[in-house]
Parts: sequence; structure tokens; C-alpha cells
Amino acid sequence: MIATIPPLWRDADAYVQLTQDPRVAKFWGHAPAYCYIAKLPLYLGEQWERIQGRPSVPRTIASQPALTDFGIALLVGAQHLGLSMAALLFINTVTKLFWMRFLLVVTWASNSLFYTFAQCVGSETLGVILVVLLAASAVRLVRQTLEPTWTYWYVFAGLLLLCMLTRDLNSALVALLPLAFLICGTWNVIVRPSRGPRSPFFRQAIIATAIGIACVAIAPTVPRNLARKTKLHPHSRFGYIFLWRLHSLTDLAPASRAALLDKVSQRAPSDEVRRLIRLYGQMMAEQPDPIDPTTFINKAVTIFGGPPHWEETDAALKQMALAFLWPPTPELWHAMKTDFLTVMKLPSTAISDYLFATTGYYFAHRDEMPACANLSTFRGDRNAATIEALRSDHAYFGLWQGLTYRGGVAIWLGTLFFFASVARRQRRPPTATAALAVVLVAVGLFQFAVTCVIHDYEPRFSISMWQLLLLSIFLLLGNTFDLLWHDASGSEAAVKESPPGSCFAPSRRGCRKPG
Repeated sequence: MIATIPPLWRDADAYVQLTQDPRVAKFWGHAPAYCYIAKLPLYLGEQWERIQGRPSVPRTIASQPALTDFGIALLVGAQHLGLSMAALLFINTVTKLFWMRFLLVVTWASNSLFYTFAQCVGSETLGVILVVLLAASAVRLVRQTLEPTWTYWYVFAGLLLLCMLTRDLNSALVALLPLAFLICGTWNVIVRPSRGPRSPFFRQAIIATAIGIACVAIAPTVPRNLARKTKLHPHSRFGYIFLWRLHSLTDLAPASRAALLDKVSQRAPSDEVRRLIRLYGQMMAEQPDPIDPTTFINKAVTIFGGPPHWEETDAALKQMALAFLWPPTPELWHAMKTDFLTVMKLPSTAISDYLFATTGYYFAHRDEMPACANLSTFRGDRNAATIEALRSDHAYFGLWQGLTYRGGVAIWLGTLFFFASVARRQRRPPTATAALAVVLVAVGLFQFAVTCVIHDYEPRFSISMWQLLLLSIFLLLGNTFDLLWHDASGSEAAVKESPPGSCFAPSRRGCRKPG
């Protein structure tokens, strides 16, 4: 892909993340982690261009590195390397069989979803890599036969915090381990209430919950502390994001739309919010197409005294969004449900295709992204059509075209049943692995459901549910064939070959059955 596909771009969002001061980017709603980390390869690329004696590329902002082909190449290469190392770690964690690792690697590589993101500039790529690492860390924790050491917990906490600083929706990952341990502990109490000492799962659930609460408390303070010496005040832009959800109102008849806006206006907590709702209604009456959120907010800020008052505008927009959402109006509820059910019928290739479309965004918005003009992706005779044609030139991008998310869930259910059957036959409680597998899928679906509430559908929003579903399937497959191989080769050989900390590993305190 590096050799045949130019670096892809997540439209203007990626441009802001790479060219703006990270504190300014956070003020406008972008998570800070990628905005800082991506600057290192950009800086190295800029310095390399100078060492080579090439004409210097002008910086968009004096304090930020310029966009150069070599800098972007370093960034994309680092993303591919990070994704490959994360996948290697996860697959090595879920199975100890070489041939099973090989099959999982081939399956992973056959899906263009993750590698297309690695080829794309944008914060979602860092999120994809970190979620794989977080899942590997979670697997290590739930599969410990003895009490996990604090090193395991520290690694998990650090990865969780980084995930939250990469994408706000990743806050849902806080529930991953507490729910898994809670399911394990509850199952043991119900099924084996009087067999030996009580399992430590409830204690581990409390530790995981405490770590999650700490990460939730720390994550918002990071951008505030970074911006404390500036005049910027990072804040929630939930109301601005919700303006995309209101695009669904264009499908309503004018009379129905006016009645809905009047109903929501009566819930508004202040006159300023009511004025915003009236402004939105007036703009919708003037044009049949969905309202551009940036155009609306540029007009809305005048209600509060002009551009210096962005924070007051965002606060009022948040109240406006809550007026629509609580309780949710039937019209919006229908739009949310329609988006959610529609995506269940789509394959993961729709997400890969989307990244080619967002790269073509530049050609119609050159003025918004002037620093991209010198990059190889956009030079020469390339245009939006030639960029999007690249995906049809390579059969690789269509390998998973026939598998919808519903089909993926069916495969997952079959894999879960197969794993439970094998574990039961070998008298090995499947609780820990099965619980984590279930929670992975549930958290992914929850993340996507939240996006349906606050935004109209964009393919990139379904990355989490696809990623966590595939990680869950890999976890179940790896554990299933480990159990089958253990049964076929005998317990002594399995114990000898097992790495420390696995469900078959010996220790001086003995080895309890996992689960």
C-alpha cells in the first residue's frame, strides 16, 4: 500500500490536526494526542528537506513544522509500523500456536480496513493502533491465573488514558475491564457458590473501575493544563457536533419541521437558545439543502457579540442540543434508529472507501488547505476522481465486500458457541475469555450508537464496532484452538510450552483453572 497508494487524508480535520498549534486544535474540538505526536515526524521531515538542500516549504504557522512529502511519508510509515507491532502483540497474546498465529495474521492482513487507516493522515489512525494495544493488555489481565501484578495495571491505565486523549468516544473503553470482571465474578457466584475460595474477580473489578474513574478525571485536565498559559479555554463542542445530526430535519415537510422547532423552543432554558433555534429554522426555510454547521455558527456567534464569544456560543449550542435530545423527539429518534440499522447491513469496505472520498475533499476546498498544494497526493494531474479510482484499481480493497456487520456478528456468535463448547468439554470454565469477548462487542456497538445520537452517519464512526468485533473473534479463535491443541498434545507438553502468565503456566503457588 505504501508503494502504490499516496498518503490519504481525513479532509480538513487532518489538516487542522497537523498544521495548527495543538492547543488551538483542541480548542476547536480535536483530541490532543495525535496533534502532538504527529508533529515529530513532520519536524524530522522538514529538517531532512533542509539537509538535502531543497527549497524550504513555507510554514502555515511559524511555530509548527511545515508539511513536506518526506515528513508525511515518515508519519504514514510510523503509523503502519505501529499498527503492525500492535497486531503482532495482540495475536501473540491470544494464542501460543504458531500455525494459528499465521492464520490470524493472514485474516488480519486480508482486511483493508486497518491498513487504509494506517495509510491515512488523521487522529482515528492513532486511535485504531491504541485500541489494539489496549485489547491486548486487557486479554493479559483477564487471563492471569494469579493476581495480576501492578505492572499490568499501569500499562492498561496508560493505554486507556492515551485512547481517551486520541478520541473522545474512547471514554466508553473505561467499561471494558470492570464489566468483564463483574461478569466473571457474578458467574462464579451463581454457578460455583461453594467450590473453594472466592474468586478475586470482584476485587479486580473494583481496581479496574478505580483506574477508569482516574482516567476520566485526568483526561480533561491535560488539554487545560497545556493551554493554561494561553488565552484558550478548551471546552465541550458537543452542541456544534450535534448540528450534523440536525441534517435529518431536511427530510421533514416544512409544516412538520416548524412544529418540531416550536416544540423544542418551548423546552429551551434561555432566550439565547430560543434565538438560536429560530435562526436555524429561518436558515432551513431559506434553503432546501442541509445547513453547513460552520455557516450556522458564524451567524450564531453574532447573537453573543461576535467572534470573540465562541465559548458562550458553544455553551448555548450545547443547551440547544440537549433541548432536542431530552426527551428525544420522535423525528430524531427515527433518524438515529435508521442510521444504526442501515450500518448493520454495510461491509467494512465502506469505511476504507470513505477515506478515499475524504482525500478528494481537498480539490474542492483548496483555500481551506493551502499547505497541501505541494504534497505528492495532490500534485500533478490528480483530482478527486483519480484518487477515488485508486480503490477500484486494486482488488485488495474489495476482499471483504461480501461480509456485512450482521454477518460478522453471526460469525462471532458461532465462534463464541464453539469456544464455550470446547471449554466445557475440557472442563475449563470459559468465563474470563467469553466475558471479555462479549464486552468488546458491546462497547463497540455502544460507541457507534452514541455517534448516531449526536451526528448523522459517516462511515468512519463505525470503525470502533468493526475493530472490537474482529478483535473479539480473534480472541475467541485463539483461545479455542489453544484449548484443542492442549487437549490433543496432553497437559504436560502444554504446560512446558506455555509462556509465564498464560492459563496453563506453572508457578510456585500452583495454577488455578482460568475463569
